[in-house]
Amino acid sequence: MAIDTTLPAEGAQSSPSTKKKPSIRELFIFSFPNLPHSFVVLPLNIVIPQFYAAHTKVTLLQIAAMTTGSRILDAVLDPTIGYLCDRTPDRLGRRKLWVFAAALVCSVAIFFLFQPNAQTRFLYYGVWSFLLYFGFSLFEIPRAAWTAELSRDYVQRSRINTYVAVLTVVGSLIFWLMPIALSHFTGTMAITGTALTGIAWLYVALMPASVLIAIIFVPSGDAPSHRLATLRELFVSLRTNRPLWYYCGIIGAWGLSQGAFLSVSLIFISDYMHMASAYPLMMIVFFVAQGVTMPPWYRAVAKFGKHRVWAFSMFVDVITRPLVLLIPFLGGLPMLLGLTALSAVLNAPAYICPYAVLGDVVDYDLMRTRVNKAGNIFAFNTLLIKVTMAIGAGLSFTALDLFHYHVGGHNTSAAQTGLLLCYLVYPALLYFVAVIFAWRFPITANRHRAILRRLTRGTATNSSVT
Repeated sequence: MAIDTTLPAEGAQSSPSTKKKPSIRELFIFSFPNLPHSFVVLPLNIVIPQFYAAHTKVTLLQIAAMTTGSRILDAVLDPTIGYLCDRTPDRLGRRKLWVFAAALVCSVAIFFLFQPNAQTRFLYYGVWSFLLYFGFSLFEIPRAAWTAELSRDYVQRSRINTYVAVLTVVGSLIFWLMPIALSHFTGTMAITGTALTGIAWLYVALMPASVLIAIIFVPSGDAPSHRLATLRELFVSLRTNRPLWYYCGIIGAWGLSQGAFLSVSLIFISDYMHMASAYPLMMIVFFVAQGVTMPPWYRAVAKFGKHRVWAFSMFVDVITRPLVLLIPFLGGLPMLLGLTALSAVLNAPAYICPYAVLGDVVDYDLMRTRVNKAGNIFAFNTLLIKVTMAIGAGLSFTALDLFHYHVGGHNTSAAQTGLLLCYLVYPALLYFVAVIFAWRFPITANRHRAILRRLTRGTATNSSVT
């Protein structure tokens, strides 16, 4: 099959999309499962490794090994999920069936992973963390494809992802409010086993029910009627899709950076800054500030383009992170919370832009190949995020072990230097790489409108033939 590898020229002014935009009610119902889903995303990378290292028999080196090993298995599982998701018959709910299965798998995994005891060892941590990562993929891959198909309009796609981002932020806020709500019983605002147990029960109560409601009341979206991809065609697309490789450059560098940064952030605040009890309050400030600034960022995306807004926010974020080192000298807790709010504002586009940008990449691939690979491409994206974040986290934990760092214990100046390298230096270098790729991303709003016009013409031609 001849493949068109050129991008449409700039200058198109109208979108051919005739689908009505999703209602506010549909968007709220569709986005609500991301509220409990957010109980998994950040805690799995930030809280759980640190909690197991400090309160169980699991070591830092074992956590690093388990994290890396799980990602190797993901290299097989995630593409398989995407491949089967694209091949699920529409009558069974091509995306919906998988999302509901994910809710059930994650409910079981989070219930056990979030409730270890002091004697818990590596096997327990490995089994349940792997199952939760697997359930995460079962949710993220079909859910992302469903999001992209709910609307193909450049701006509406950002609107949908803004709703998803806001509900994600609300869920993250609930997670960090839990230790404060329970502090009367636990005597501390730090993350405790009691708080994790409360979160596990809340997830089990909310996730399956909210997913089922979304399946019933939200349409499946505009699923293309083009034929499905063979494995060979999938690999050809991954190899020759230039916008996809720009996107991979962004996500690859961003994932390595975030994995390194997030995995040691709680350790940095607890051990280096000696402000462990402030961490839940930090997260509350973070997600409140982020939720409030989502609408302005959405308007900026609509005006300036997803990739440019994303690049700008990452650039300002990375150059302001070293200000955290001034906290002991200039402001203590007020400055820490102020910098947390600033970071929250600058990270908000990372909730809106990636899936919206990748949806445009899927449209470009569909235009040039006339083969529907949405599930496969989003599976590749999920795998890339998990692998790069895991590698970043694994490298950080390995580096801390090499520097003989002891979580919660006494550390030498050399060990503290290792912590600073993992928290600030290595992540910053990778962030700059992500900024360059994001700024140069080739699909603009006008080019995407031209892609939709070509898709519409192709669909009309195929319809007339059949």
